[in-house]
Amino acid sequence: MPKIEQYYVDVRESGKLDSLSNLIDFNNIKLALVFCNTKRQVDDIVDALQARGYAVEGLHGDLKQASRDRVMAKFRRGAIEILVATDVAARGLDVDDIEAVFNYDIPQDEDAYVHRIGRTGRAGKEGKAYTFVVGNEVYKLKDIQRYAKTTIKRAKTPSSTDLEAIRSNILIERIKKTIDDGKLDRFVDLAEKIVTEDYAAMDVAAALLKMMLGGKEEKEEVDDDDLNNTGAAPGRVRLFINVGKENGVSISEFVKFIEKEGGISGGQIYRVSLHDRFSFFEVPLENAREVLKRIKGKELKGSRVFISPAMKR
Repeated sequence: MPKIEQYYVDVRESGKLDSLSNLIDFNNIKLALVFCNTKRQVDDIVDALQARGYAVEGLHGDLKQASRDRVMAKFRRGAIEILVATDVAARGLDVDDIEAVFNYDIPQDEDAYVHRIGRTGRAGKEGKAYTFVVGNEVYKLKDIQRYAKTTIKRAKTPSSTDLEAIRSNILIERIKKTIDDGKLDRFVDLAEKIVTEDYAAMDVAAALLKMMLGGKEEKEEVDDDDLNNTGAAPGRVRLFINVGKENGVSISEFVKFIEKEGGISGGQIYRVSLHDRFSFFEVPLENAREVLKRIKGKELKGSRVFISPAMKR
């Protein structure tokens, strides 16, 4: 698959939607195909992306043929930019201009992975494929790589500064287009009403832009359930980090990093386990929140660190 750049994204289940939006915006993707494993998930993703302003529709087995044909036709002509589908529903989909495929859920078998990402990089064009992995799902990547005889690289996470700049430019272009299209009389009346209440027009415009670009605040606090169900020894929390042996880190370097960036001593770090692409370690329960907060977003061996409570073994 020489024309398809393949990446994986370490993410918690609750962070998948944000990661999907960030990658679509950062790469300025105009036509994307998103795969998930259940019909319910298709509907949920479509609703969530529509709420964020994307032109998106879904395909799954409950759709009648007429509805399926309508959605497929809109996707082919670019009337929708994102199509969310299950594997079964996407059979027969033949569109040459798909820029990226997203495995929102990791495929249930290796053959499905090959079929999914084969929807991009067609007709001599280049494509990208992103696979979201949660916790121990990274093990499945090795099986996929062996089966497909390919390499799946870790995706670089776009910075908040880059995303804000890109989304600002997108919004500016949308505003210009809306002005050029006209039909604003009803909204002009509303704007005048606000301005006559002693608010400057520039402040009103700035407030609207803040509302549109601000998004939701990132969740800083970790739920107690997240900390109490990690499979750690009593009184401890098992943590996951997306850096491992393939990054060239040794156990001693890893422990020193946790000590320095996490603000704890080596005697408070237990059961360090380095794997090829990720690692686990345990800390006392009373230190876990601070370690998570301090280490999040740091760099280790040139890789931006993603850290989270581990899934229970």
